[in-house]
Amino acid sequence: MNRLIRCVVFGSILAGLAFSVVASRQLTLDEAIDIALNNTGRGGIIKGNLEVAEQQYFAERIGFYLPEISINATVPTYGTDERWGYLPGTDEKRPLRETFLNYTADITVTQNLITGGDLTAKADLLNSEGEHPNRTGVQVDESSSLGRFSFSLTQPVLQPSQPKYDLRNRSDDLELARLSRVEEAVTLKKEVVEAFFGVLQSEISTERGRDELEKAQLQSDIVSAKLADGVVSEEQRLESVAALLDAELQLFEYEDNATNQRRIMTTLLDAKSLDEIEPVPPKTVQPLNPQTQQRYLENWENCIPLLKAKYEFDKQKRTANFSSSSHGLTGSLTANYNMSRGEVEDAGISDDLKTDSWEVRMDLSYPLWDGGASGAAVKAARLSAEQARLEYEKNEKSVQAEIAALINRLNVSYRKLDVLKQKISIAQTKLDIAHERMDDGQISKLTFLDSRVSFLEARNNYLEELKTYYTTRVDLESKYLN
Repeated sequence: MNRLIRCVVFGSILAGLAFSVVASRQLTLDEAIDIALNNTGRGGIIKGNLEVAEQQYFAERIGFYLPEISINATVPTYGTDERWGYLPGTDEKRPLRETFLNYTADITVTQNLITGGDLTAKADLLNSEGEHPNRTGVQVDESSSLGRFSFSLTQPVLQPSQPKYDLRNRSDDLELARLSRVEEAVTLKKEVVEAFFGVLQSEISTERGRDELEKAQLQSDIVSAKLADGVVSEEQRLESVAALLDAELQLFEYEDNATNQRRIMTTLLDAKSLDEIEPVPPKTVQPLNPQTQQRYLENWENCIPLLKAKYEFDKQKRTANFSSSSHGLTGSLTANYNMSRGEVEDAGISDDLKTDSWEVRMDLSYPLWDGGASGAAVKAARLSAEQARLEYEKNEKSVQAEIAALINRLNVSYRKLDVLKQKISIAQTKLDIAHERMDDGQISKLTFLDSRVSFLEARNNYLEELKTYYTTRVDLESKYLN
């Protein structure tokens, strides 16, 4: 019966392992980065932020050159007006009552001017039917059908153009969004790289923890056997048992860390299961050729941190100039023209209606005292521009040295990887020899496990340096848009 239970349990374990192998997917580092950037919610948000900035810029640009057109209308309106007043042609006040039914519709075209003004043209139609008392107090019908056209121009003077200012800011915002997208993508890439190698290293740590536990178990058994022969003391046996417990606790930590690393990787890739992905370490690493290194060093003025600081400085400087120019004496030029053409029928008598009116006006304004609010706003804008200038100069001084340091770190890391790969080869050879000698009875399993732990440590050191290499390369490549 016990044998049957063991067979069932063993079969279930094998089935579970087989299912996990089938369900898991081998994933390279490049594939993991591509999934994170293009097939996850976070990658979609990074793209979406740029798309929003593009839409805002093009909307501002279209509104700068094309007019805004609207069609407006009202449903027929019925109303009654009662008041105390004079009848037409009389000098006697009396209660008056008028009823009306009106309908209006219009088309309005508004165009923003490059100078900052607004040009508005409006064409509308008015139909009105009503009743009102005449001189004798008898209610008479009145109907009117009017077509009206109005034109207005408003132009600020002695101040900068708001539409031009807004369009330039939108343009800078778009460029900053492009640069920010690269930086956000780099952050995501680095997290994927760290999680990718974190999974691989945690698996090696778990293997090493199992070997350390097996070593501690063997040593504890040896000490227990020596205690029975009176070779060691009870204190030494307790120390070996404590070491065994420490190794078991350490293995628990390794296994928990492996689960956490897989959880991080699963979250970054929006995977459904912890066992859905199986990272595959890169087999080869390509060095950065001298031509590419030279191109990076020569194009330091076009790197992203410097460009971003420059756009921020330009934007803050423009804001400071706009705030300063808008303070003080300002004015507004207004021109209006209105025309009406139509027909009015009152008490059966029809008349044509033609009206024209126009106006040109200049309004001037100068603030005498506002508690210092305007001056404070201008000063704050100037300080922001100065801070942006200092940040730009700081990046200008440091970015070239930073790029050179990244290139040097990348070259050193590549050379270290070659050395660490040789150490893995040596550790593998020593492990193979130890395995053969253990099979021949020349060494103990403890000695073999020591060789295996050394081999796992060599692999872990290689993966750690490989992670450093890829994160450095991501940092270097992210300094430029292309």
